[in-house]
Amino acid sequence: MNKKTIITLLLSLVAMAGRAEIHYRLEGTIGDSTLNTRLLLNQGMSAMKLINAPIDTLEVVGGKLIPSEGVLDEAGSFDLTSVTENEGKPDFRTPVFIIEEGTMHIHYNKETGEYKAPDTPLNKALTDFVSTFYPLLYGDSVRQQRLDSLMRSELLLHNDDVLGMQAIAFVFGKVKPEKVVSWLELMSPRVKAGKFWYEMKMGAGATGCNIESQEEYFSPAVGEKFVDFSTEYEGKITRLSDYVGRGKYVLADFWASWCGPCRMEIPNIIAAYNKYKDKGLEVVGIAVWDKPEASIAAIKDDGVPYPQIINSQEIATDAYYIRGIPHIILFAPDGTILARGLRGENIEKKLEEIFNYNK
Repeated sequence: MNKKTIITLLLSLVAMAGRAEIHYRLEGTIGDSTLNTRLLLNQGMSAMKLINAPIDTLEVVGGKLIPSEGVLDEAGSFDLTSVTENEGKPDFRTPVFIIEEGTMHIHYNKETGEYKAPDTPLNKALTDFVSTFYPLLYGDSVRQQRLDSLMRSELLLHNDDVLGMQAIAFVFGKVKPEKVVSWLELMSPRVKAGKFWYEMKMGAGATGCNIESQEEYFSPAVGEKFVDFSTEYEGKITRLSDYVGRGKYVLADFWASWCGPCRMEIPNIIAAYNKYKDKGLEVVGIAVWDKPEASIAAIKDDGVPYPQIINSQEIATDAYYIRGIPHIILFAPDGTILARGLRGENIEKKLEEIFNYNK
């Protein structure tokens, strides 16, 4: 192979690896000719990141969506929801669709249930997938085998774009976590290097899979001393060292009010707190990636009895290299990390092991 051929090959590989920005225009019809409203354009994910945040506010006048243009790093999944002042559950939400290069025409009528996704390659593939996989989710082993075959076929075609990760997200929590992990392994090296893939794999591990192989990503790791951090809210500085390293076992829960799995984990933590607080256990909640007022409202709603560090945002998660929540860490009385990534019954098992041993 001569020098010119090598250079040409390298340039081709660079071009293949590079990803151009997505320039899009979104238009269509929402509801009927009497509808005038504002909608949030919410991005759920890209192939690399779980986002779950609105990126734009769109106007609907006379049932027509006022065209909106924008730029994305790469294609992503979206929906349109009604604007709610109290941040409660919206009374309007379109099905998930994908924004990719070009003009996206979306049509949705909540009253009639009529929906037409944008007529683009990834949206066509998404529509076909959704219509096929739902009947296979619940059923006998034959249906489960057909679902596995469907997922593998889909991921062979879309292992490097948002549709692949969206397909896995659709079935996450509805099939055995071991199956989810096997599908995640089919994704491209680029996607595997992303934050979302890691969070999905850790989430599958927290619901039943062995995630010991993921402990190499934890920093600080089990056996190492805690890393301190401080946060400020309403003029008050709070440090992790206000709780950890002071002679008690400490269970620290990194959570957010909007995180469903986090809220589901809170009753387990409260039960552990009530059972072991008189035996030397301290529990502290660490609210991350959340508005302080939303964290405080959730604490009240869930009847959380243990103290909280509010408004830590990314300070706490960066200190412990946390990519997904809930993330629960157990510290020894001297501040050494005893366990990371505890969930569900594993919390009780670990605490029973410690406190029964120390009787």
